[in-house]
Amino acid sequence: MKFEINFDHMPEYILIRTEGEASAHDFDDLLAEIVHSPRWAVGTCQLVDHRELIMKNLTSNDMIGIKDIVKKHSKKLGNGRCAFVVKDALGFGIARMYELIGGEGIHNEVRVFYSLEEAVEWLKH
Repeated sequence: MKFEINFDHMPEYILIRTEGEASAHDFDDLLAEIVHSPRWAVGTCQLVDHRELIMKNLTSNDMIGIKDIVKKHSKKLGNGRCAFVVKDALGFGIARMYELIGGEGIHNEVRVFYSLEEAVEWLKH
């Protein structure tokens, strides 16, 4: 999985774009890069654009692993809101699975969107 982290929208949110084949260990690299950045502020909201992420091979065990990775970084992440943007029903279902297996307990609030603009509006209000 490739990812890009854009801090230009701080302090409102950071924009994370992912692409390629999703795997649990890549999320550890992503989150470590976020929390170790000098531009990161604990508790900042996250806008995660997964529209180019290939999720078809993720299993429920992978989702538990991803949730555990996020939890490992949770103190440095803080409990800012998290907006996921996905391209289809599969992405929506996987994002909701993350939320239901405990992601919502890590973030202050989690929402899933099909539109980047709607996600931005939600984060700003």
